[in-house]
Amino acid sequence: MCGIAGMFNYRTGAPLDREVLQRMTGVLSHRGPDGEGMYVSSEGDLGLGHRRLSIIDLTSGGQPMAESTGEVWIVFNGEIYNFPDLKRELQAKGHRFRTASDTEVIPVLYKEEGEEGFARLNGIFAFALYDSRRRRLILARDHFGVKPLYYAMAGGTLVFGSEIKAILEHPALSRRLDLTALNSFLTYRYNPSPQTMLEGICKLAPAHVLTVQAGGEEPKICPYWHDRPQTRAGMDEEEAAGEYGTLLEAAVKRQMISDVPVGLLLSGGIDSAVVGMLMQRAGGTRVKTFTIGFKGKGDYNELADARETAKLLGSEHYELELTAREYLEFFPRSFAYTEEPIAEPTIPALYYVSRLAASHVKVVLAGQGADEPLAGYDRYVGEYYLSRFAGFFRRMPMEKVAALLPRNERFKRAAYASRFGDSVDRFLAIYTIFTPAMKERLLLPEVREAMKDADRDPILRLIPQTEGLEGTLAKLLYLDARLSLPDNLLLFGDKMSMANSLEMRVPFLDLELMRFLESLPASLKLRGKTGKYLHKKALRRWLPPEIIARKKRGFATPMDRWLQGELVPSARLLLNAPDSVTRRYFRLEAVNEMIEKHQARRENYRRHIFALLSFELWHQVIMDRKPAPAGLPMDE
Repeated sequence: MCGIAGMFNYRTGAPLDREVLQRMTGVLSHRGPDGEGMYVSSEGDLGLGHRRLSIIDLTSGGQPMAESTGEVWIVFNGEIYNFPDLKRELQAKGHRFRTASDTEVIPVLYKEEGEEGFARLNGIFAFALYDSRRRRLILARDHFGVKPLYYAMAGGTLVFGSEIKAILEHPALSRRLDLTALNSFLTYRYNPSPQTMLEGICKLAPAHVLTVQAGGEEPKICPYWHDRPQTRAGMDEEEAAGEYGTLLEAAVKRQMISDVPVGLLLSGGIDSAVVGMLMQRAGGTRVKTFTIGFKGKGDYNELADARETAKLLGSEHYELELTAREYLEFFPRSFAYTEEPIAEPTIPALYYVSRLAASHVKVVLAGQGADEPLAGYDRYVGEYYLSRFAGFFRRMPMEKVAALLPRNERFKRAAYASRFGDSVDRFLAIYTIFTPAMKERLLLPEVREAMKDADRDPILRLIPQTEGLEGTLAKLLYLDARLSLPDNLLLFGDKMSMANSLEMRVPFLDLELMRFLESLPASLKLRGKTGKYLHKKALRRWLPPEIIARKKRGFATPMDRWLQGELVPSARLLLNAPDSVTRRYFRLEAVNEMIEKHQARRENYRRHIFALLSFELWHQVIMDRKPAPAGLPMDE
């Protein structure tokens, strides 16, 4: 796992500024503390930079790297789990290899099959590949967007990097807020690809390539993966559970490939528990496990559950109990790492558990990625019933019932989504944090008028790919695996782990496993109100019933409680400050009304207030380049 950066003066052919490339690469040192390298083309107009975290082929895997002829160069961030199989196949066709690295397989595969060959890479990756024969630069991001890749265009120059901070080292790029992206953030609480909140800086979408030619026109962006899932009707339940178990076991074994020890981020739930069990079976050595929790009792503390699981696994277990003060001290600083105002309260917790793990290992597996393809969230139950009984719900006075349950945010969101018969509009409603009516009250009129509404675009881009899936629930699961996973959960997962020079791998997003899961009928994923039905059935062969029956929690936080008490004065002070960013875009009376109603428990605005706090702090750190506040004080 590494950091990559580079630039290509593709239109002018002017020599690049090597000092700028050095700075771009240098700011990614936390992603790769083990080594640094640069390549500049013979024409001098293209440069590739790399920071290395050594995991596979510790001695000869340095980058930038060329295949044996020296014609195709690459800088690569990620791991290719099926590289031994691909390498044997390519060797049989006469290709020679100079290293034992997974990186070298990519340029050789490209020479053999072109960009279409990238679809065969089972792994997590973001890379830049330069074909010196054709004077062509290609950027690519993995199938499900586990690894991030940003790019920007500036006067005939393409600039790219693993993180936004690398791109901002280029003098042609500036920090301007994209108001359309702000609108999307208020809807989703993150920005779907290709958006970022910075105007002109984009994220490459998962399973896509960007290609730019020397002397050519603007870059071309297109998918390299053309598979479309088809629902396999009438699947036998026992057969499906058996096949799922076999594929999951193979995925975990594949993702343990490493020349350094591999650990596990262990929550109290079943997903990381089964990954740990399969790691023990595959590796034969005692796995190191890492868990974090908060002081006190409640749904946000799963230390006891994790300890039980660790005891079952026989792992070498490490845990950390996080205080509210530690959490709130890091929260403002977290945006220097995420670089986007992702409004997820679990981000600081993931940073601390990654730091704990990084003191013992370089690589961890995690249970992330099981909920989206297997229907593990409450919203999937909502979509199932809303689509099945759409007419009934539209006749019901859902809004009036929701008004009687002001703290039940899930019901209120279901009531809002029930208005929409069209599946695209309903999916958007399910995702929505601030509804259009709420935005109307919240945003200053001049800001609202300057915004464009692009909220439906990510769904409209993906929905044609779901034609082979039966039922709207299956379509929503497909969307989530390509929206909220890559641009929200996986994005901050990468940023928080790599902030600690730690590689995080996600076996549930193994390419072969996901192909199977997305072919399953929705009835094997959601049964009544039981999500992840087949998952739980298959796991009986490895886990005891008491673990399978545990309530889902993840790395949760007591944010709702804090925003009713100890954190309220800080929130008011931050958002109402004379120089606050909030004043530039939002009506303070609407903001303060939300805080007051949430504190008095008349409404549940936890996610809304947290999103506004996240935007305020992100803007101060990234846009205004102010030092991050030392922390958010809490009333004792």
